[in-house]
Amino acid sequence: MILSTTPTTSVVAGAGSGKSTTMVLRLIVLYHYLKIDLSGLTVVTFTKESKLDFAKKVREVFELWGYEVSEKKSLEIVRTFHSRILSFAKSIDGLSDVKAFEFLDNKPDEDERDGSMLQVKLGETQLDLMNAVYQELFETNQVFRALIGELYQRSLLLDTMEKDHPDVLERQGKAWQMANIDAALCAQLEAHWQAAGHWPIEGIEPAQKTLRLLGKDFQVNGYIPEFETYVILGVDETEPDELKLDHQYGWYMRKHVRDKRTLFQAFCSSRVVYLNSYVDATQSVDALKGRVNGCPKFRYKVRGEISSSYILEAFFSTASFIENLGLDAIEAVKNMGLYEGDPDAMFFHAMSIYWAAFNERLLGMSPPVMTFNSMFAMFSERGQQNFRAVPDSVLRPMTTLLIDEFQDVGANTISWVRATFSEIERRGLTAKTLGAPAYASVMAVGDDWQSIYGWRGSSPRFLMEFGKEFKSPKQTQVFMQENHRSHQMVVDAAEAIVNQTPGFENKHGIAVNKRVIDNQVPVEVRELDWGHLVSMVEHHYDAGRSILVLYRKRDTKKDAQTKLSDVIERARQDERGKAIKFLTYHSSKGLQADAVFLLGDCEVTTSSPSRNDFYAQAGMAHPDDPCGYDRAQQQEALRTAYVAITRAVTYCYWYISWDEKVPASEKASRYVNGHEAYWSVATPRPAPPSDGIKRKAVKGR
Repeated sequence: MILSTTPTTSVVAGAGSGKSTTMVLRLIVLYHYLKIDLSGLTVVTFTKESKLDFAKKVREVFELWGYEVSEKKSLEIVRTFHSRILSFAKSIDGLSDVKAFEFLDNKPDEDERDGSMLQVKLGETQLDLMNAVYQELFETNQVFRALIGELYQRSLLLDTMEKDHPDVLERQGKAWQMANIDAALCAQLEAHWQAAGHWPIEGIEPAQKTLRLLGKDFQVNGYIPEFETYVILGVDETEPDELKLDHQYGWYMRKHVRDKRTLFQAFCSSRVVYLNSYVDATQSVDALKGRVNGCPKFRYKVRGEISSSYILEAFFSTASFIENLGLDAIEAVKNMGLYEGDPDAMFFHAMSIYWAAFNERLLGMSPPVMTFNSMFAMFSERGQQNFRAVPDSVLRPMTTLLIDEFQDVGANTISWVRATFSEIERRGLTAKTLGAPAYASVMAVGDDWQSIYGWRGSSPRFLMEFGKEFKSPKQTQVFMQENHRSHQMVVDAAEAIVNQTPGFENKHGIAVNKRVIDNQVPVEVRELDWGHLVSMVEHHYDAGRSILVLYRKRDTKKDAQTKLSDVIERARQDERGKAIKFLTYHSSKGLQADAVFLLGDCEVTTSSPSRNDFYAQAGMAHPDDPCGYDRAQQQEALRTAYVAITRAVTYCYWYISWDEKVPASEKASRYVNGHEAYWSVATPRPAPPSDGIKRKAVKGR
């Protein structure tokens, strides 16, 4: 890897293989021996944090070789993808002061933001701008207004839930008790709404009609006859959390309402509206009647998404996913194979109208604004003519390019890199050296097993098929398989799961960390036991070890921090606050700890028809596979487990539930084999229940 002499080089680096250090030594060779000027070297990565860390390593290693590289110079060499593409956009006449939409809420002296651009969170500044476009479109575009009205109506109706969903199963057994207190619940809710001056509501008959669910009688608070829609009331957010039902079997009102709503979602076939906001209730009824006066703010859930999101955030995330696949969002929506009556058809129609107006508004601002995806598209292979206006000074730093975390790139990034090298070749640009001329080169470093951003449009296929993506007269492929972090049992356990995904043959991590190589502690798997978790975290903290507590769902973090509050407080008092860190599986990538605690399985329980469609349009799926995105997500679930397990240096505890309450198309724990030495299954998977039929033994032939 350090000494590669070919125009293209791909490096498949396993977890803990020391790729960053090796990449810095590659820079030493390029500068010290090949005399390539520092201005002609570029390393690109995904996050501001990894950029700063890598630049620090550059300064430290170059100093060992007698070269003093300033902080400013090191940060000119090491860039994020997004700061690099921004320099391309700024080089175009009329865009010299262009701003990135995603960075609008940065401070004036900040040209980047913390965290990964693969997980963009829209701030107040961005949402204000998006809302302004939304409001104007709603007022001026009749088609858009009608679509939003329909989507808003649909958002008001209770979502359906599968009858085998764990929340449904949990409440189904309590239907009798719930029915017994339901009349009291309805009466008390109506009293609160009436006291607040919001009940009854015009357009709703305040009649307590009865519906049969699971053979029990449940009441609704109202009925809208012209739409044959029932109404159930909830607890407004202004009411105190400790509000309780005035009944001998009563508990917290919010809990009773949540229980009832869940049963209605699973077992009521009628149209039901759920109102839990005094302020929005009247507008909600108007919306059902098609009288949407103000521009509605509501949450929407596209089929296949795990949860709903604010409508503008849904527009942004969906369009960004499409563009990350290298497609034009508006054209891709036009080319969708939606079936007649598809419930999301109106969403995509509205999104395409909004996205065109939004990008037009951004470019028309002073100074102009662009999303990063727009910049990548502008300088992709589709926009090759735009390169004619890019000066040599912007292209030359790309002549010797090293790309870190290559498994996380999307098709739009790949297209930009390819188009850049095509332009470099067309102009005959060579790397600027202090000696003999050097041809342009690209080195990509990544780990296909750590590709976990497919939901944003990334794919490991670009690393796995690097030779097809970047053709050159001669290329080098390198495997870095020594693991300098964990002992072999951790490596083997993680690979037992990820080996179920397509990948390189004969790829296998070899533990070489002399500090822990003889520890050989198997990965422990058990049903979630908070007592055990607390005990083991305290044990490892007392032993002076670093600890990572990783979780799949954000709700789990709050529970874990509550259970571990005593040891967290001890760590604060001992001034060892950084000894225990809480992170999601995704955000833990690149980190390590002596002891790692994993809370939750890695599974796929949804299917996304729209993303499957876009995947096919982008050529990311096999032509015979109509569910390419779903398949990619199933593989990604296993890779996420690999990433999480390989954070452990010595000890790894994985708390899961063997019970598949929600049927999963893929689940990482299915590949835990307690017979293998690298697994220690403390609470084994239960045997399947007997059907009660005794069968005669079959004699062998």
